[in-house]
Amino acid sequence: MLDLLLRISIDVIAFLQSQLAFLTPLMRIFTFLGDEEFYLLIMPFLVWSVDYRLGMRLGVSLMLSGTINSYFKVIIRQPRPYWISTEIKNLASPMGSFGLPSGHSQNAVAVFGLLATAVKKTWVRIFLVVTIIMVALSRLFLGVHSIADIVLGLAMGALFLWIFVRVEKRVADYLNRQQPSKQLLLVFTFSLILLFMGALIIDFYQRFPFPDLWLENFRSAHPMAEMEPFSIEGLITTTATLFGLAAGSILMRSNGDYDASAGKVWQHLFRFVIGIAGVVLIWKGLGDLFPRNGDCLSHSLRYVRYALIGVWITGFAPLLFIKAKLAQSKP
Repeated sequence: MLDLLLRISIDVIAFLQSQLAFLTPLMRIFTFLGDEEFYLLIMPFLVWSVDYRLGMRLGVSLMLSGTINSYFKVIIRQPRPYWISTEIKNLASPMGSFGLPSGHSQNAVAVFGLLATAVKKTWVRIFLVVTIIMVALSRLFLGVHSIADIVLGLAMGALFLWIFVRVEKRVADYLNRQQPSKQLLLVFTFSLILLFMGALIIDFYQRFPFPDLWLENFRSAHPMAEMEPFSIEGLITTTATLFGLAAGSILMRSNGDYDASAGKVWQHLFRFVIGIAGVVLIWKGLGDLFPRNGDCLSHSLRYVRYALIGVWITGFAPLLFIKAKLAQSKP
């Protein structure tokens, strides 16, 4: 069934890329809405200047969804369309991970779907649903996912969102009843469990070889890129950021609630500029400083780097804004 859908997808993608090539710039815009760089911009903005709790919820939802998606990519081990057909062009960035399910599609539901449950205006909800669909379709158009990839990604995103909305309040209430030190221990342990589970899945499934054709076509499309479908770096990123976001929130609550919506326009602008500068400094600065040898030390430092990004977004940055009179605590 998957092979049939993949063959059909190749025909569909080939038609789209040849007959509707003028839509490529638009599709790249939609696919950017599911990229890590976009989320690194929009999530902090929501936390710092719109609704702290909503931004936090979206961040946690994204990290959990991304972690689960990484599990299933390795378990199912399906190729991307341009790995098996040179007729298909990858019009996005190099994709070295497996294709099924589509992470962009799943995460779009986890983020924009959760945002839709938080807003009351019908037109905004319709806009968010359309955005989810367009993000998914852009992945097909750009040649990096098949029809099965995006359909399963959307379905898994919907299932994840349904579960998340029903359990998040119970988990949050339980954590809030604990002392801050115990809260930190619990979320850190949970993060490590997710990471350890992912490591076990990768260790087991990487024993099974995949066709040389996939690697040959990938290298043909991206001579300077590495194909690493069993890399653990993505899992480290999501689990570490999850811990960092939670730890920063615990730190913030220990010092009072943050009022994201308060402040003048220039204060919001300064918050964003200073806050994003901090994110870039940690992300890029420590990324260049820390070694990337694929060993235990490199993986540990990567965990530290992304945990610091999370703590900065939900903890250190809001506290800095309050101290600098750019924001205020809720009364």
